[in-house]
Amino acid sequence: MFVDTLIVGQGLAGSLLAWELLSRGQRILVVDRDESVSASKVAAGLVTPVSGSRFNIPDGLPERLTYAKQFYWDAEERSRKSMFHHLRTLRFFQSEVERAAYETRVAKDERLLESFTGPLPSALPAVHPSHGGFEMRGGGWLDVPLFLEITRQRLLETLSYAIAKVAVPEIRVHRSGVRWRNVQARRLVFCEGWRAQKNEYFAHLPMHPAKGDILDLRPLDPFPVSHILSHGSWLLPLDDSTFRAGSTYQHDFSDDSPTPDGRSEVLINLARLTARPFEILGHRSAIRPIIRRSQPFMGPSPLSPNVFLFNGLGSKGALNGPWHAARLAEHLVDGSPLPPSCDVNTHFPPK
Repeated sequence: MFVDTLIVGQGLAGSLLAWELLSRGQRILVVDRDESVSASKVAAGLVTPVSGSRFNIPDGLPERLTYAKQFYWDAEERSRKSMFHHLRTLRFFQSEVERAAYETRVAKDERLLESFTGPLPSALPAVHPSHGGFEMRGGGWLDVPLFLEITRQRLLETLSYAIAKVAVPEIRVHRSGVRWRNVQARRLVFCEGWRAQKNEYFAHLPMHPAKGDILDLRPLDPFPVSHILSHGSWLLPLDDSTFRAGSTYQHDFSDDSPTPDGRSEVLINLARLTARPFEILGHRSAIRPIIRRSQPFMGPSPLSPNVFLFNGLGSKGALNGPWHAARLAEHLVDGSPLPPSCDVNTHFPPK
């Protein structure tokens, strides 16, 4: 079997890259472990233009946000399923220091911030921010599991999907490409999340995986919320009677199983946001790949120009992922240069 690109992993990164390569007429094969739990399948998929304690708006944000929304709209048109939900966020300050940082940022970038922020609504049901906050516009959330399933169905239709574990010793690299079992490819792209830390092709990367816990909840009393609520942690309304809350960041873990400590941390953070009681419907956890501040990285391995990485999407993957996948696809197909901001070899040259 011959393909242009062999993609290892059908999480968010691998799925986004698959769509971009297929749209360019490329022959691909996506090989996935088909695990029931993964970081992408557990991810909330929040799209928050303004985030962090410094309220920075990254360079290129308007372009990336516009690209992401168009990408998901195109996927919805093809699948006839709704996966991206436009929803504003109420961002509450956790302290007066954070409030002052926001006011300083507004004073410096008022014209840019006014596109994405506004005052809090006058009515805030059962939410009492001690330090104020603002309404964040232009975001929402991606139903990541649904997007992954829609992608898998498209890959199956084009005979571009296989369930298997790709072990590095099985890979044979030569001048004209890569061979894995009976598959010959021009290049291979690892999109395997946190497992990249054990991949010898990218062993030099400073990866710091973090385990995250998320709870599915039902309010015991009516809780009419039409926004995503954010206060260090977040509360996402899925429908009129179901919510999702999270998330934790635990760097010291033994496996990806949910723990009582993780559940307690989510509930404690939720109590800082609202005193409303909730029933726990489900508890999930997974391990995130973190390289540097949820910054996507991509590029070839120092060991082979035919072996690539696409990783590090992190908590902003639903927003940043589509634009970066397009840049990587352009590089693979047309030889276009990678953006310096995400070129793995620019930031992490091998020693």
